[in-house]
Amino acid sequence: MNISELHEGMAIQITAARGVRSMDFSSNVISVEGLNVKIEPIMQDGKLVGFDNPGIILSMYVASKEDNRVYVFAGVKIHSYKVSDGSMFQEVTCRRDEGRVTNRRGAHRVWVGSTGSVKLGEDAREHTVTVKDISATGIAFVCDDATDVPMGTPITVSFTDSKQGRSFKLIASVVRTEPNTEYRRIIYGCKFKEESNVISRYVNDKQRQNLKETRTVDSSRRGYRAAVKD
Repeated sequence: MNISELHEGMAIQITAARGVRSMDFSSNVISVEGLNVKIEPIMQDGKLVGFDNPGIILSMYVASKEDNRVYVFAGVKIHSYKVSDGSMFQEVTCRRDEGRVTNRRGAHRVWVGSTGSVKLGEDAREHTVTVKDISATGIAFVCDDATDVPMGTPITVSFTDSKQGRSFKLIASVVRTEPNTEYRRIIYGCKFKEESNVISRYVNDKQRQNLKETRTVDSSRRGYRAAVKD
């Protein structure tokens, strides 16, 4: 896949990695010019996510509907821009035009942000958590640092997406942890035993919903007048 094959509205995923830790973010393409891909701003908790911290390695993943493969553009750079009307966008600068095929599955991960509960192993007690994001192959949740979940622990996650009116009860196992000492929180990344078609459809529906909401809110921004870099 070449960058020129990307088009407006196409879903992309950004992976930010530092050492063994990584985080995934979803967005959509606005336009393409040369090696630069303009994308809708990546937001979390109402704030723009910045990607200019030293030591972070960024990659952009794109799923092709033509051959059903996932392509990665490694070592990209991302800058945030503010338009004169106060709106924002981000621009991904790739090192080369052609992406390489990757065997990464479930590359598309969507933000959930819903309150849920987790049961650990055979323990019937429920722990209140925030379901961070989900893909067809796994799920991540956030809880306080007093909740210790060892690697490999089987867990049951339950949550409801009120916007879509769907409730889930999912079984997975913990495969990574990401402590946040500043806010005394821990992010636990969990993997499903096998890829779920039900969750895959939910992720796709969620992406379409996010794109529709973004287009509705940002319909007046399509001109993206002369941008001023933050």
